Amino acid sequence: MMRSSILCVALVAASAFLSPLRAQKAPPTSTQRPSPPPSATPTPGKLPPTAPQPATQPPAAQPPAAQPSASQPAAPQPSAAQPTSQPPAAQPTTAAPAAPPPAAPVTPQAVHPAPAATSSAAYTAGLSIAPYSGTTTQEALEYAGRLGRMLDSTIVMLVATFRNTSGQPMLGASSPAALSQRERDRWTRCRNVYWDLTTYAAAVDPLRQALGQDLALQHAAADLDSAFVRSVATVECDNVASMIEAPDRWTPWSDQYEAAARHFYRDFYPQVREIHERDRAFVNALNRLLPSGRRVTPPPALPSNPPFAGAAPS
Repeated sequence: MMRSSILCVALVAASAFLSPLRAQKAPPTSTQRPSPPPSATPTPGKLPPTAPQPATQPPAAQPPAAQPSASQPAAPQPSAAQPTSQPPAAQPTTAAPAAPPPAAPVTPQAVHPAPAATSSAAYTAGLSIAPYSGTTTQEALEYAGRLGRMLDSTIVMLVATFRNTSGQPMLGASSPAALSQRERDRWTRCRNVYWDLTTYAAAVDPLRQALGQDLALQHAAADLDSAFVRSVATVECDNVASMIEAPDRWTPWSDQYEAAARHFYRDFYPQVREIHERDRAFVNALNRLLPSGRRVTPPPALPSNPPFAGAAPS
């Protein structure tokens, strides 16, 4: 009896213990996390892939790069020093010539300037002569007669340009504005006549070679050529005219103007008068070889004194 009582007590206690366990039911299958398949189980030591983030603007699809075939070599890959957008520059086969060093600046004020290189077509009084272009001795003689007449006219015009002038530069002139308009025009006309005279100087020597073998005429032509070589004062006409047109190139202007004008006034007349005398002798020698109807009237001699105001005529 006593054993039965003890068994009953044990059963009651066991029932009280198992009642809460029976009251807890298993959750529904829909709420349970399914077990991942074996293939999705992350491998130890690796991290699961991160979901890609959407870009603001998706990049344009690029075509797949062409794979080189076995018969075609692969294209060379550009180096880091050369951009891929430009082809490599061609290398010259020979070295380029070195550029010449820059010319040293020439200051016209450092020395007495030479006349600007130009042609008689730029400045002319309408008395220039064309170069000789004949082929026979007779054509050369006729050209020589024309040269003798026109040279006389050109020298007479130059002398007349400075007739009754003072024969001295204007002292104290610091710029072209200090010169009168008549004085400025006189130097411009002088420059034009000077360039016409240079055409005669250039024509004499080639003419000598075509005049034939007459010794007197050859001697007269040589003397005329030498007179042109000794005539250097008329270049001041071009210098002074340039000073008037471009005074900034001549510094100090007053000193340059006075030196050039004084040189011209002192020497131009004796020098052009010698040319004129040689021209007269050339015409006289030429007339001996020309028919009476083609002879040149010998130019009258110029006075021995210059044409300046106060100079006594002779």
